[in-house]
Amino acid sequence: MRKLKSCLMALILSLAVFTNSGCYAVVLGAAAGAGSVAYVKGRIEKNFDRPVKKVNAATLSALKGLDIFVISDELTTHESEIKGEYDDGKEVKIKIIALTEKSSKITIRVGVLGNEEKSLEVLNAVIKKL
Repeated sequence: MRKLKSCLMALILSLAVFTNSGCYAVVLGAAAGAGSVAYVKGRIEKNFDRPVKKVNAATLSALKGLDIFVISDELTTHESEIKGEYDDGKEVKIKIIALTEKSSKITIRVGVLGNEEKSLEVLNAVIKKL
C-alpha cells in the first residue's frame, strides 16, 4: 500500500511539472511502434532506422494519402525539408535529418504554434508507409 501511494504521488508530481511548464514534452511511445515519440515546442519528433531518402519517400506518400498538398520538397544526402498545406490553409513543415547513414530523425510541425493531434496523424501515416 505504501509503495502504491509513493508511485501515485510521483505520477501526480510528474503530471504537475509537465502541465505547468511553458514547454513540455509528452512521450507517446505506444502511438508509433518501436522507439519513442516526443512532442516538444509544437513539434513531434521520432527517430527511424531508415535513411533520409526512404523516410522522405514514405513521407511524400503519406502526405498524398492525407490529401496534404506538397508545396516543396528539398532532398539532399543528409537532410530533407518538405512543406505542405491542408485544404484549410494550415501549413505542414517536415524536416528529416540523417543521424547515421542508415538512421534519421523526422520532425513534424502543423500550423504556426503546432498541433499535436495533426502532427501525430502525419507521423502515423509515415510509419505505415515505412
